Amino acid sequence: MAVEVYLDNAATTPVLPAVKQALIEVLDIYGNPSSLHEQGAKAQRVLDQARTQMQRGLGLRTGKIIFTGGGTEANNTAIFGTVARHGRRGHHLVTTAIEHPSVLEAFRALERQGWSVSYVMPQSDGSVEASDILHAVTPETVLVSMMHVNNETGAVLPIEEVADGLSAFPKTLLHVDGIQGFGKVKTNLHSQNIHMYSVSGHKLGAPKGIGALYVRAGLDIHPLLYGGGQEFGLRSGTENIPGIHAFAVAAKLASDEQAEQEKRVFHLRTLLRDRLKHHPRCIVHEPRRVSPYILSVSFRLLKGEVLVHAMEMEGVYVSTGSACSTKGGRVAASHVLQAMHVSEEEITGTLRLSLARWTTEAEVLHAADVILKQVDWLYEVGGIHR
Repeated sequence: MAVEVYLDNAATTPVLPAVKQALIEVLDIYGNPSSLHEQGAKAQRVLDQARTQMQRGLGLRTGKIIFTGGGTEANNTAIFGTVARHGRRGHHLVTTAIEHPSVLEAFRALERQGWSVSYVMPQSDGSVEASDILHAVTPETVLVSMMHVNNETGAVLPIEEVADGLSAFPKTLLHVDGIQGFGKVKTNLHSQNIHMYSVSGHKLGAPKGIGALYVRAGLDIHPLLYGGGQEFGLRSGTENIPGIHAFAVAAKLASDEQAEQEKRVFHLRTLLRDRLKHHPRCIVHEPRRVSPYILSVSFRLLKGEVLVHAMEMEGVYVSTGSACSTKGGRVAASHVLQAMHVSEEEITGTLRLSLARWTTEAEVLHAADVILKQVDWLYEVGGIHR
């Protein structure tokens, strides 16, 4: 049986054993945290502890942690909640052209409602300049929303520099989509101008269906969901206590090891990149500041989905790009690579290889061998010569 290597951790991760155990331990705590009796109090204590753990994982002592049904909901709450509450400040919004669809589609919906939106383009390597974002901001800008780490290229965006620059625009709020950044790269949310930060559990070894939004102390936004007023009135509905507990445990594990694992995974990414670069047709998309957890490469004239299935036959699981860019089983052309002005031939043959902190060197070396073998085979059967 082939050795299995999973390098699609930017799409989702397996539930870690320690997280699974933690999940099982609270399944019998069935009370509703809003109930006044002891069963409710037990659930409330788990919820309070999880909120504190998440806050510590983000390196914060103040502000609200709003648990949501996932990263998409957290991003939507930040964006729609801000414009609903602060829409009188102006009618202009800023984001980047390489955001995840959970941000881009929210902004397009707002455009249809009459909002003016500036989409900041990346450099050809996938990087985004802080100066380009700040240049787009005007006194009428209500919100800037940008990702911390791009989910396709691994580009690390300059959130601290943008936050500093927004000091000149005191009415403008900053939301950061931290879903690919939290627990993986250094996260500094101490700037007064980072007002909201979204995170997701299943990118860190927790189950799917749980996310969170950090909201800076004193900031008021409107909710997406109305009802019983749970989660400080920003996310009504009975809390998912097992999922929240599991997320908090996964977040603690990730944040406790972040600095050490970032260095180790950086070595693995370099090893993988350098092995693949030996192939004469391999093109690496290498942003100036890059997360060690994501590597984007292209093999011109090949089809990414064919490569994915060829490698799957040998037990190696990778992606053509964002898992969220597949629609109805068909792969949509990457809007991120298009914004970088990558040629169509390169986009079609792109693979995203995403590592986790539990990925081993042996797995990386095996995956590189399989990728190179399958690439050569596909070039040969396709009659494409070097």
